[in-house]
Amino acid sequence: MPQRLPLPRLTAVVVALLLGVSACSSSGARPAGPHSSSPPADEVAAGGPLVGDPALVPGEQSCAAAEGNAPWYPTIAAFEVHDSNRTHRYGCAHFEGAPSNNQVYAYSSQQVYATPYNIVDRGPDELYVYGGGYGDDPAASGSFVSRVEPGTFNEVWRQVLINTNATDEWDYPGVLNVLADGSLVVIYGYHIARIDPQTGKVLARTTLPTGGSAPRDTAYNGYDALPDGTIVAKTVNRQPGCTEQGFSAFLNCPDPSAVPPSIMVAIDPKSLQVLSQVALPEMMGGRITTSTLNGTPEIYLPGATKLFRYAYRNDAFVPDSSWGPVPYLKDGQTAASAMAVIGDYVVTMTNGGKPTPTPMSVVAVSQSDSTKVANIQPFADSGSKNSFIPSMVSVDPENDRVYAMDAGAGKLAGIDLANGALSVAWTQDQTTLSFTTLIGPADQRVLIGTDIPVKFFQGLKKYTTEQVVWRRAQDGTELARSSQLPKMTQGILVTPGYAGLQYFLTADGHVTGLQVTPKPATASPSAPGSPTSPTSPASPASPSSPASPASSSSPATAGSSGSPGPSGSATVTSP
Repeated sequence: MPQRLPLPRLTAVVVALLLGVSACSSSGARPAGPHSSSPPADEVAAGGPLVGDPALVPGEQSCAAAEGNAPWYPTIAAFEVHDSNRTHRYGCAHFEGAPSNNQVYAYSSQQVYATPYNIVDRGPDELYVYGGGYGDDPAASGSFVSRVEPGTFNEVWRQVLINTNATDEWDYPGVLNVLADGSLVVIYGYHIARIDPQTGKVLARTTLPTGGSAPRDTAYNGYDALPDGTIVAKTVNRQPGCTEQGFSAFLNCPDPSAVPPSIMVAIDPKSLQVLSQVALPEMMGGRITTSTLNGTPEIYLPGATKLFRYAYRNDAFVPDSSWGPVPYLKDGQTAASAMAVIGDYVVTMTNGGKPTPTPMSVVAVSQSDSTKVANIQPFADSGSKNSFIPSMVSVDPENDRVYAMDAGAGKLAGIDLANGALSVAWTQDQTTLSFTTLIGPADQRVLIGTDIPVKFFQGLKKYTTEQVVWRRAQDGTELARSSQLPKMTQGILVTPGYAGLQYFLTADGHVTGLQVTPKPATASPSAPGSPTSPTSPASPASPSSPASPASSSSPATAGSSGSPGPSGSATVTSP
């Protein structure tokens, strides 16, 4: 018999919004071109594919090789949020803009990649997209992996992994990552597979255990990995007998709380065979985060009301009785999304379940001593009647900084973590449902996030566009802002690439490249970097290590703040 979760625990299910609510309301019709409406102004300005600044690539490759980002491939974007600690910090990626007065260019794929979820690379010449996992969009019939050509985003090959319409199974997103040996490993439904990067051929595939949940109602929502490469993954479950697809299963099944607990597994990265498994205390929606403490691999999981830690020793999971479980909610708050590791602390933020009038908290817990807990409510004075944020924090260990947001309050903040205490460094008005991204070396960090054009909380149910905003991470100053783009698949992040480019995956199925450059002295429709472009992009020093020296155009020396230029113009001027 399925276990019925009490109402507080049902909110932990809803925290799976972390994985995206992407195309639940999208039309099943596939548009003929890049978008069904007129192209965004930044696409008109670019007028074609973007290549960024190729001169940066050798330095970026050297930087990635020196990072030591085990167990992932030495490249800018091998794992869905850069590293196993889930920092979202891409130190080898570039911001190509100036301290002020920048222009954004964009280019979208002509081809459709239904419900794209994440994009990874194996160096500057290889891009791979995972998609098809949001079955509540009629355009999605099951998970696939595509290799796409950088620049044009034309499809080189596509490997369709499953058709859930034919198998009568739940279609819910997993993830694609690149292991240290260059293997493409994708998890989807209750399967994991290795794919040949050159041909798309499936080289190995394993069916994973589903515990008390029927296979048709089970999905592994991503995975993390320990430093030795051991893959760690867990399930989320749909109510037995329900036929709702994608995230809609958590909203529209007759009783979404009537589900078994999650199963967590350890998987050999070479053979893809299951090494160990354990039933968790409840179904947990947030993703797994891994860390190493005193040489021991540790695994962190956010529960409905408590934070849990497991050790992995001698090929077995062991609940860590020396740490927690840690109660972390204030009265009225809802469950957290995944945790991120920053130094000795793990950090999360609340209110990832249903919207609540109780302001959200950022919570930091010492890995060494779980009785040391810091809690701050950065937007408590916003006056908002709702608090809701399904995504997770970003963290910057080198600068002892946490970045948090709240779509209900319409706020974004930089929060310092020092001596076991949290304090607000800055706040800005910005509404997002998605992750944020950190790029650049420690003294030049740039924070990237989306901004949804709504004035009221109810507008989050029906928005169709959003902008990408680049901020100086030190103080929140806006550096650049795109025109209105078709909305991004929710619960993901703007992913950095080589040559100063970033990638934005749209809910309507397109890969969009973004490039920021200093605004030309005179407006020109020419693509940036072309011979007819009046001004070449400012190029920060190529990073030979993750901590490159600051350049003269470093955003760390940006000037005064102000308001962004009008959206929809072909050249968008930052403060």
